Amino acid sequence: MVTFTFEEQRVFIRFFHLRGLKPIEIHQQLSEACNDGVMDVKNVRSWVRQFKKSRASCENKPKEPRPRTSRSEDMTARVEQMVMEDRRLTVKQIIANAGISVGSVDTILHDDLKMRNVSARWVPRMLTDENKASRVAMCQAKLSRDKGMNSAFFSSIVTMDETWMPMFNSENKRQSAQWKQTDSSPPKKFRVTASAEKMMVAIFWDSEGVILIAFPRVQQ
Repeated sequence: MVTFTFEEQRVFIRFFHLRGLKPIEIHQQLSEACNDGVMDVKNVRSWVRQFKKSRASCENKPKEPRPRTSRSEDMTARVEQMVMEDRRLTVKQIIANAGISVGSVDTILHDDLKMRNVSARWVPRMLTDENKASRVAMCQAKLSRDKGMNSAFFSSIVTMDETWMPMFNSENKRQSAQWKQTDSSPPKKFRVTASAEKMMVAIFWDSEGVILIAFPRVQQ
């Protein structure tokens, strides 16, 4: 038996179709003439439908590549607009709104838009522009005064801060770590919570270091 290519089989399909044979009969004719590489019935029916629509070519047109809509300029601009409108959007929310895969969202965010998700940085105070300007003016005044006193002004400044501290604070996991042999049991410790009773700690210092640590009061 001779082996025919798919293109040659499509020529036979068109010939038998023009002779009035049904797809199942055409497939039987191909099975008798061809070797193991015969086209299946599903493809035979598909080609018969195309020949019925006046198709004359038996060549199989190459498939056009799917457009990369996931990373198109429009999609990148859309994702950027969503993020700029709400910077706390999660990747799942972007996927739901844009209708693209998690890989496409990740690539657009990191590679195309050069973005990364970070947590807010903790700062002690939220200063307004007026607060910042006031602090700058204060610092400039102190620098001018220190310059007039031959750098003696800053060495005479004493400042302080205070905080509440528990009377007893248990050690954390890292502090309790210790070396052991591979064949020995790991160390154990009882669960201990920080003391509910607290004390106020006030610390005073100057340019040379800590001057005084005081405990003004205790909170029950």
